[in-house]
Amino acid sequence: MNCRELTLTLWVLIFVSTTESSCTSRPHITAVEGEPFYLKYCSSSHAHAIEANTGRWQKSSGSQKRVELNPSSSPRLCLQDHALEFWPVELNDMGSYFFQMGNHTQEWNLNVIRRNKHSCFTEKQVTSKAVRVKKFLQITCENSYYQKLVNSTSLYKNCKKLLENKENPMIKKNAEFEDQGYYSCVHFLHHDGKLFNITKTFNITVLGDSGYIVPVLLGSKLNHVAVELGKDVSLNCSALLNQKDILYWMYDNGSDLNVHEEKEIRIMTSEGRWHASKALRIENVAEHNLNFAYNCTVTSTGGTDTKSFILVRKAMADIPGHIFTRGMIIAVLALVAVVCLVTVCVIYRVDLVLFYRHLMRRDETLTGNTRNSGISYLTLSVRNQINRHKS
Repeated sequence: MNCRELTLTLWVLIFVSTTESSCTSRPHITAVEGEPFYLKYCSSSHAHAIEANTGRWQKSSGSQKRVELNPSSSPRLCLQDHALEFWPVELNDMGSYFFQMGNHTQEWNLNVIRRNKHSCFTEKQVTSKAVRVKKFLQITCENSYYQKLVNSTSLYKNCKKLLENKENPMIKKNAEFEDQGYYSCVHFLHHDGKLFNITKTFNITVLGDSGYIVPVLLGSKLNHVAVELGKDVSLNCSALLNQKDILYWMYDNGSDLNVHEEKEIRIMTSEGRWHASKALRIENVAEHNLNFAYNCTVTSTGGTDTKSFILVRKAMADIPGHIFTRGMIIAVLALVAVVCLVTVCVIYRVDLVLFYRHLMRRDETLTGNTRNSGISYLTLSVRNQINRHKS
């Protein structure tokens, strides 16, 4: 192999490695609404890395046929070097996406979840990492795909800012028990005159030398639960703990006869840790249960962790459109029926009176001469109507 061929081969390998480092190889992907997101085609051979063919992006949802995508389909879509970018991704972007180049097609199934408005991160998008105490702990905030667009990056621990840097803030140290928690890397970037942010969160668990862990409650530390008065609600509290650690509920809201603690459920995971959960059931939610903190706590010799649940009144939902339309139609039909009935009664009032008297075979409203004159008047009216019909 001569020098020219060797140089070309090395260039191809470098290009492929850098291109595939940010490509999307997983077939099932979850994204958070409101954040920038991308799907990038992974080349299956070295030839794809240097070919100039332009691929086609398509989408299908459910039983719908594939629809070709391009920037004119939506102002949020952008095509860049075999990548489909969303600025940002929304809930209605869920579905199957296809990239076709020549005879090769790659498919992804995209699921979009709602952003947690009460926390700086979304629980379903957390990456868990476990490290032994006194061992090396490293947390690096980086995003290879959007790196050139990032203006600044901040690192948060349990939603409190730790570091801020224009490049990639990081933590490098030997792990201590107090290092346990949720670390969120938030990248801020501009696109088309708008500011966006991308969040990557790590759940760091610090293990003891003999498998001992600092107990930690799973989920957000503060949870607002929307409820309806008169309904029942169940608050579930889960934790990773040691065998002798204690999980319990704390609340001081007078004599709450409608609040009941359920039996604790504790199992051992495949990783050898203990997972415990304990529910608090509130029956027939009343006013005094609202805007009050129900605290769940796990405690051990190594420390404690607490999370709170606050019940808030659920907003009244609007009447669904189909029910409102159906109700309006029924009301209009009922009004038309009443108007028609009144009109018929006015036009045929004499006939109705005669029919009533014929059916009942009596007339209690008239007596003596008045009765006879009334009958004569009604008989004359009937004859006039009959003559009118004959003519």
